[in-house]
Amino acid sequence: MAKKNNKVEDLNTKKRPPKINPNKIITLVIVVSIIGAIVAITSIVFFPNQQNGFSELSLLTYNAAEETYVANNYPNRISQSDNVTIFFMLKNFENKITYYQLQIKVTKISQNISLEHPLLLSNSKLVYSNETYEKILSPATKGEKEEKGVQTGQYIWGPVNTTLFMNSTLATILGGDDSLKIVFELWRFNSLIDDFQYSGIFTFLELSYN
Repeated sequence: MAKKNNKVEDLNTKKRPPKINPNKIITLVIVVSIIGAIVAITSIVFFPNQQNGFSELSLLTYNAAEETYVANNYPNRISQSDNVTIFFMLKNFENKITYYQLQIKVTKISQNISLEHPLLLSNSKLVYSNETYEKILSPATKGEKEEKGVQTGQYIWGPVNTTLFMNSTLATILGGDDSLKIVFELWRFNSLIDDFQYSGIFTFLELSYN
């Protein structure tokens, strides 16, 4: 009988789970955390988030003598009798196909422009009230992102000839001011709201008005 009891005790001993060492668990967690941090840092450095792109909006004028578009010699005056010609250009560095819209507005010279909110139609007027500029652009490749001074490509919109003008409707926003801002606002299509959304990207001209 004694031998039989010893066998039962041996079986019970074998079935007991091994004791867990808290120190080993803590060490394992620290090691895994360090490895995770190294992988995360490596991913950021060598494989940056493809969504962290940007769009580049600029205004140009045409140099007829050299037959080139330049970022200078901007007009400084506009009137109801004379139109002003300006060119805008947009480059897609968003790392994805993007549907753009450009809205051109006139407002008072003193009006602040926000990165968060577009100009309201209560303090500005659309130059082209029945027409907007829209374009779907492919993203720039890695090589194209490193190019400088390029003005043609599938990722580039423009240079686009834009005629700026004034009329009595647009002049009412000035309220007697003799200077104004022509603001170019960039909007991007947001599939979540199924509409264009202000990107916070803008550029503008300050013009005297007579």
